[in-house]
Amino acid sequence: MSIKKNPLLLGVAGAGIAIGIAAGWLLNARFQSNVTISPMQTVTLSTTEKKVLFYRNPMDASITSPVPQKDNMGMDYIAVYEDENSKTESEGRILFYRNPMDPNITSPMPQKDNMGMDYIPVYADKKAAAGVLEIDPRVVQNLGVRTTVVQRQSFATPIDVIGTVAVDERGISFFNPKISGWVERVYVKALGDSVQRGQLLAEIYAPELVNAQEEFLVAMNGVKRFSDSPLSKDSQSLLDTVRERLRLLDMSNADIEALERSGKVRRTVKLYASHHGIITELNMREGGYVTPDIRLYSLADLSRIWVIMEIYANQTDFVKRGDLVILHATHVPGREWRGHIDYLYPTLNPQSRTVQARLVFDNPDNVLRPGMFVNASIQSSPRMQTLAIPREALLRTGMQNVVIVALSEGRFKPVKVRIGTETSKFIEILEGLDVNQRVVLSGQFLLDAEASFTGGLHRLEGGNNDTAADPVPNNHTGHRQ
Repeated sequence: MSIKKNPLLLGVAGAGIAIGIAAGWLLNARFQSNVTISPMQTVTLSTTEKKVLFYRNPMDASITSPVPQKDNMGMDYIAVYEDENSKTESEGRILFYRNPMDPNITSPMPQKDNMGMDYIPVYADKKAAAGVLEIDPRVVQNLGVRTTVVQRQSFATPIDVIGTVAVDERGISFFNPKISGWVERVYVKALGDSVQRGQLLAEIYAPELVNAQEEFLVAMNGVKRFSDSPLSKDSQSLLDTVRERLRLLDMSNADIEALERSGKVRRTVKLYASHHGIITELNMREGGYVTPDIRLYSLADLSRIWVIMEIYANQTDFVKRGDLVILHATHVPGREWRGHIDYLYPTLNPQSRTVQARLVFDNPDNVLRPGMFVNASIQSSPRMQTLAIPREALLRTGMQNVVIVALSEGRFKPVKVRIGTETSKFIEILEGLDVNQRVVLSGQFLLDAEASFTGGLHRLEGGNNDTAADPVPNNHTGHRQ
């Protein structure tokens, strides 16, 4: 029997359905009147729902998929939920990931480079850190970043320079004749010959000197003839005048006395060395004609020599007159000479762009010869309590000098500094750093590039340069150490 054929059963079924709907509506109204869900509970319920960001390959985190799938081995991809990035949300939204060795290589998702190092996350809110760069401490360790503490120290170092042996200019003498004549005898005939003081060098025949000797003999006879007459005084005055003239013509006192005893005129005048030394210039030969404008010879005394050192301009602050200098010569191993700086020249050498310093050394055995090169070590006076950093910590540009300061927990900040004097190992810091700050010694080029990129990204996003300004400009091209 079907329902269509029995109207009574069809009516009973319709009435039952209506009664059920009414009963359900009444129970729901009563439940809502008795149970009230607070707004906080509502938020909690809504936030507990997990949102899948993407799905990651279980064997290779760099392979992702927007939909569920399986890998080659049949393993399900791992879902990455939004709440797993709670730490990221507290620190800032991740914009992208950067290669730790090359900032130009980026990725929209976490991955590793060829060496197995994790890419560095770049956060959207990093611009609010006023130039501070944040890097995972594990990445910092992988990069091999080394740091050191800024301290005050004794700022000095031995300055090693090359010196050149030179003739002591205070021991050089020249000889020009005061008469004209012909060279009859030359006793020192070669450059470099050593002579002693008073040694006979040459004899010159000079008619003027012969005439002066004859006048001397006449005046001497006049003194004898008029010794008892009123003319004796004038005769003696004439004799003294002629005697002085012979001296002015370079005739020695011994030769004048010999002339006075013998009464015979000497044909030549003898030239004697004024002091000991070596012949550095010789311009006369036997039979030659000489005049007062010809330099016959030059003498150089090598018993004392000079050493001229070339000092760079940035080292002059450490060098002063009287500093001890130790010399070594490669051709005399095991021997050293000790002296003091005698003079600092006030001008700059235009060829070498250096300042010259002069030393004076005794050279009795003539071991140090003019023109030789020697190694000089200047024991400079230290400058006490100077703020200094190692040279490798400084980044130089054409316009400024930058140091990367390590703050804490992978945070770094580039700081512009003003430098002073430099040595081979340290650089004096005049402004920009304080004692006990920690500066980066290695890896600062990568950190500086990161800071430059972050600043450029901030400007592209339209950030306020006044509130998030870098301590130094972002264009760090041309860095050198």
